[in-house]
This record gives sequence, C-alpha cells and structure tokens, in this order.
Amino acid sequence: MKLRTLKALPAAVIMVAALGGCMGNSVIDDMSTVKRLGDEPQKRIVIWHTYSDEETVVFEKEVIPKFEAEHPDIRIESVRQTHNREYHAALLARASAGKTPDIIRMDYTWVPLFAQRNLLQPLERFPEFGNVSRQLQGRMMETNRYADHTYGLPLNITTKAAIYNERLLSGLGVAEPPSSFSELVKLARDNGYALGMSDVGMWNSLPYFMALGGQLADEDFTRTDGYLNSERSIAAMKQLLGLYREGVINPWLLKGNADLWREVYDEDRFLMIDEGPWYYSILLNSSGVEVDLLERTKPAPFPTDGEYGSVIGGESLVMTKGARHKPEAWTFMSWLVKKETQLTLLKAGLIPVNTEAFEEGRRSDSKANRYLEAFMDGIQQAFYRPAIPQWNEVEKLYEAAMEDIFMRGSDVETTLRETSEKIDALLANQEKKSVLYK
Repeated sequence: MKLRTLKALPAAVIMVAALGGCMGNSVIDDMSTVKRLGDEPQKRIVIWHTYSDEETVVFEKEVIPKFEAEHPDIRIESVRQTHNREYHAALLARASAGKTPDIIRMDYTWVPLFAQRNLLQPLERFPEFGNVSRQLQGRMMETNRYADHTYGLPLNITTKAAIYNERLLSGLGVAEPPSSFSELVKLARDNGYALGMSDVGMWNSLPYFMALGGQLADEDFTRTDGYLNSERSIAAMKQLLGLYREGVINPWLLKGNADLWREVYDEDRFLMIDEGPWYYSILLNSSGVEVDLLERTKPAPFPTDGEYGSVIGGESLVMTKGARHKPEAWTFMSWLVKKETQLTLLKAGLIPVNTEAFEEGRRSDSKANRYLEAFMDGIQQAFYRPAIPQWNEVEKLYEAAMEDIFMRGSDVETTLRETSEKIDALLANQEKKSVLYK
C-alpha cells in the first residue's frame, strides 16, 4: 500500500481560506482535513514481503486498511519482493549497509543468520512481548530464537500435502488415500501411475527421502554422521533413485516438461503430487481453471513410513536494526499475529501460527477449510528445519548431493558419506564463527 500524503495547498487557496475565515465563512467544507502547522506527521512503516498475488490482495486490501483505521498515526507501506536466493543475498547486503525496511517477512530459517550478524532488533523488551509470544505456536517461536534473544515473531506456518487425482482414486476403488508411503508406491506401480516429486531440491525431495526412512541429522541438528550416511538413509536414497528410474517417481523429473499442477486434475498420468496450500489458493482464484478443483482433487497429509511426513515451512516477522520507528513497527508486528488478523489472512490460505486462530480455522466450515484441513493435519508430523545460521549452506550441500546422484549417476553411499562430512565440518566451523558475533 502506498503512503498517502497531503499535497501542499496553492498559496492563492490558502489566502482565500484565510480571508474567508476572517469573514466567518470558509471555502473549505471540512476544515478537519487541512493539515495545520505543528501537526504531528504520521509514522511510516515499510514492510517487505513475498506474498503471492492472492495473499497480497488480502494483506493490502483488508489487513493494512483495518490496522490503519485502528492506528491513524501509523501508515504502512507494503513492498512485495520475489522469494529466492537472490533476495536472501540482497537482503543480507542491504541490511549490512543499513538500507533495509522497518519490517521484513522472511522464511523462518533465515532468522538465525541475520541475527548472528547483528542485523535484527531483539524483541523481548517491547511492551507485552510475553503475552504476544504465548499466543503463538511454541515450536515456531523457537525457530526465532538465537543465542539469548528472540528476533522474530512467527507469522504463518505451512507444510506440503499429498494432492491426489480423485478420479483415479475412485477408479481404483480407494475411498481414502493411503497413510503409508509403501502402500502408495504399490498403488501407483501396480496401476501404471506416477508420483509427482517436482525436483531434487530439498523442499521438494526431502519428504520422499524421509518417507522412505531417510534421515538428515540428530534431533538438535549438531551432526549428520550416523544419520545422513546411515544404512537407513543409504537404503532410502537407493530406493528413491530406483523409483525414479522405474518411472514411479516423476519420469520427467529432470526434464521439467510436466505441468504437475494441471496434470493431477486433468490427466491420467499422475496419481499424486505434493504441494503447499497455495496450490488451491492460487488455482481457485484463477480464471484459467474452469473445473471444480475441489471435486477433481483430494488433499491428504503426506504419507510416510518414516519419522516425518513433509517439511515445515513458514515465515516470520523481524524488525531490522535500522528501523526508524521501532515502537510503531512493534505495534504492527504484534497486531499481525493477533487471532482476528490471522483469521483474516487464513482466507488467503495462510495457516495461522496463533494457536486460537489455528484451532478455530480447523473447525471452520468455510470453503477454504475443505482443503486446508489436510495441510493443518500434516503439520503434526512434519519436519522443522533447524534454527541454525548455516541452514542455507546445508541446503546447498544436500541439493548438490541430489544432483550428483540423480543427474550424474554418482554412487549413493559415497555421495552421502562425503556430503555428511562436508555438512558436519560446516556445522563445526559455524559454531566457532558464531562466537565472533555474540
């Protein structure tokens, strides 16, 4: 939302208004709209975000106007950005140079690195911090803590669900999708259908690797030795590679020429794909989709034979060290995580992190809840990426290993062993580096 400003009145108009005041009549109908000398200016808070088209409409047309109506001394400027690694690098560079907005909505895994580099404002001393944080999901709050401080408020939480072709399920006589990944594989293999893993990147391939029993690291993510290079993980990765070569896992995986979003409701090749709730929030608002998507597809929690189903995603609100109006920025941040605000954002498919809003959203009979329930249920068994500054580098090492295995035919056991060594060296090195920033 662009900042609204009052244009300076021409001198002639001011003179006429002044004369009119002396005569007891005014050419200005509402004198309360005229900015007077000495009036306090409104505080402008700039927030950068990466909302989708549909999410941005709700944020800018409903959420911000309501906040500004309640807080007439604060104006919000919403700036939409593109979520990618280039944005991550650009944010780091701008923050280091002190050229940031007041608030950033960022992936929760980015928070520790920005905090480690002293680019964010700790939040504990702001009014009502304790009350605000107690309303939010505990695990997501933990992802915003680094060293001895909390640097962000979780804003929304998400995960990927399995999205099934309802027509194919019905044709197979399957009323409910399988909760076991091995059962799903058998169902697809026996009937000549594929499962739509979209690429080998971590967000897209990790659910499949974990569903087959693969592991990344210990619970605190202090080491990967004994986990990523374990016999379980080696077997899981070999099975995943075999399913791809067999054609059960998306045979167009490395070619990028299958439109999985359309395929799962309009064709007979893919029994299931996996995607976030934006699959529905975007397509249900798209003029190009003329079918009843909620009748053609069936979402369900991602099936697994391992410890985890899919992966937890989500964004946090952080205040930059360079924020010009910190009290006002905090007012907006804490307002965004209130139950009522979170329920408004839920209309765009953004799952609340406010615990009351989350539970109320699950009980809702709204059209949106017809698909969101599967994602909200899937959160219970999903994997939380660790709150460590070096997560971005860990992700790159994992993806390089996947490319070596799937694209270059590298030996699975050797690749996982070498990748585990690299990640553990990174974790140990970053632990030492962290001390420099404290």
